[in-house]
Amino acid sequence: MTEQEQQYVFYGGPLVNSVHCGCSSLGSLILKRLKQNGQNVAFINAVTGEIVTFAQILEQSLKVAYQLQKYHIGKGSIVAVISENRIELPVVSFGAFYRNATVIPINPNYTAIEMNHALKLVQPQAMFVSEKAATTLFSLKPQHSYIELCVSLDNQPLGQDWICFKKWLEQTNTATDSPGPVILQNDVTLMVMSSGTTGLPKAVQLTHHNVMTVIAYMREDPRYTQLSVPIRLLGILPFYHVYGFMLTLNVCCNKYPMVVLPRFEPDLFLRSIQEYRVTMANLVPPLVIFLAKHPSVDRYDLRSLQAILCGAAPLSKDVEEQVLKRLPQVQSIRTAYGMSESSLGVISRVNDKAGSVGRVHKTSWVKVTHVASGKTIGPYELGEICIKGPLVMKGYYRNTEATKMAIDSAGWLHSGDIGYFDDEGDFFIVDRTKDLIKYKGSQVAPAEVEDILLSHPAIKDAAVVGLPDDDCGELPAAFVVRQDGHQLSENEVKRFIASKLSPQKHLRGGVFFLNEIPKTGSGKILRRELRDFVTKYSKAKL
Repeated sequence: MTEQEQQYVFYGGPLVNSVHCGCSSLGSLILKRLKQNGQNVAFINAVTGEIVTFAQILEQSLKVAYQLQKYHIGKGSIVAVISENRIELPVVSFGAFYRNATVIPINPNYTAIEMNHALKLVQPQAMFVSEKAATTLFSLKPQHSYIELCVSLDNQPLGQDWICFKKWLEQTNTATDSPGPVILQNDVTLMVMSSGTTGLPKAVQLTHHNVMTVIAYMREDPRYTQLSVPIRLLGILPFYHVYGFMLTLNVCCNKYPMVVLPRFEPDLFLRSIQEYRVTMANLVPPLVIFLAKHPSVDRYDLRSLQAILCGAAPLSKDVEEQVLKRLPQVQSIRTAYGMSESSLGVISRVNDKAGSVGRVHKTSWVKVTHVASGKTIGPYELGEICIKGPLVMKGYYRNTEATKMAIDSAGWLHSGDIGYFDDEGDFFIVDRTKDLIKYKGSQVAPAEVEDILLSHPAIKDAAVVGLPDDDCGELPAAFVVRQDGHQLSENEVKRFIASKLSPQKHLRGGVFFLNEIPKTGSGKILRRELRDFVTKYSKAKL
């Protein structure tokens, strides 16, 4: 790298405090913090009102560790937790961490095909399953003989060889609290499934050092430390996603209470903020759009909400401004950028520069490279975001080829995301490299067109993809969800975009009206499904 290129590599600086805090593993760090936090409130079940303290989490997770030891589950073992958001998920995960096993949370909404792929890939020795996923798992289990322990989190007997979680814990009063040491920067403690927006999901391997670095950064994160009111978090993001899972660790290691929601329902979401006086909500763009546009928001007292943290996908400047206007007590909407492969966020915003995702976190290096040449480029030049540092994953489990494609020989993780930085070192994310639409040689970023669509008062949600065309390469096409009670035609949407954007961004591929935009649990648009929809729609018209 030349000296000129080097000046465009951004480093966030070191952390103030130690990452490991004298602990020899993630499990030992969690044990240490749970003991320190004692009888303070850890989790509140938003549906039942049940309150669980850090001491109770400690006691229950130690019992899980004891029982796992009886099944010889420890270092090298994989424990799958397949559940919606619930307090048992961190309890089971922490117990597995004490045994130095590897935890993989899995989406309970997976279809049988998706679930079978995940199980065949990671081959867990134990799985803890909620009722939501029970039917799928019960039918699949006979195909996976390596699963030695099956536990029903809802205490429903799912078969002769299934164990009920509550009874399982009641079988012991004995617990161990001495996790053995690990090789922090090599041994894998957590795996998460990648989003699968462009292909089959892969298992991202995160080491003890990766995860402990996230916890240490969250402890110093100015978005938390600078908030002027006591923090009470909202646990609406899926715990099986890296963002949601890391928040459970933030709760237990950094002493922030969390109100846990098992699912998103408009009234439950808004009532939880009102009733439990939530002060900080970690959200994804679809939920921020909900706050900006849904009529139910005005029926609730959300004055306790002071801060919104948003990640997992780009958030439009217009939506951000709508929320701040509607909820004037919100001190800030702080966006962030990261990915499962970087253990969570590596860039976040602490200023008020709307549209930006912010500046590089402590511990990380970030640069932007030219997509074709790989050369490091300067301000305002569009290129691929590349990341280096202690947050970069070890690699994809059992997929050496994909790992080599993602992480180059110098240790840089190639994100596949297109963005740029400005003169002040603030970063902006434009889109995915694979999502860019190529129209007559011009590149069209779907996110830019989506931002304009979302500014229309009659549009509730929107997505844009490129449709193949022999003459032009690809044609931009929009998928639109109308606001309730609003009428909107295809021509009206096309004219609206034509009045706002240059010709290559016009919706020549058409406008399709849907009831809902298909998305992953973390809020990423499933563009493959939208393209498949158009293919089926076109065939149906023939």
